[in-house]
Amino acid sequence: MKQLSFIATVLVLILLVTGCNQQPNIDISKTLEQTRETLKELDDVKTTAASFDGESDVKFRLMVEGHPTEEEAISLFNKVLESITKSSNHSDVWEYYNGYFDIKSFDNGVIYEATKLMGEDFNISSN
Repeated sequence: MKQLSFIATVLVLILLVTGCNQQPNIDISKTLEQTRETLKELDDVKTTAASFDGESDVKFRLMVEGHPTEEEAISLFNKVLESITKSSNHSDVWEYYNGYFDIKSFDNGVIYEATKLMGEDFNISSN
């Protein structure tokens, strides 16, 4: 009887641990495609690229002409974050995924990079 009680307790603990660590049911590939389509419609953006490593890392690139100001870059990065959140239908999407973003100019290469790690603030740097 004690053995059965112990086994039941272990099973409950396993279910609790695995249930708390699971990502929500997000089709991140579909989410990224919807985000790409949305952002391609912006006047400042010429094209976009996105990828997902199959686990937790999302990469997103915006191609632009010219050289946006830092304020414009921040606005574009925020639009990416907001669009991914909206397309995923999960307001807490950034608790489960890491985001690596950049803005690349046809003339100057990568000019801004940003990182959004799970549960952390958004960090932006210029090159």
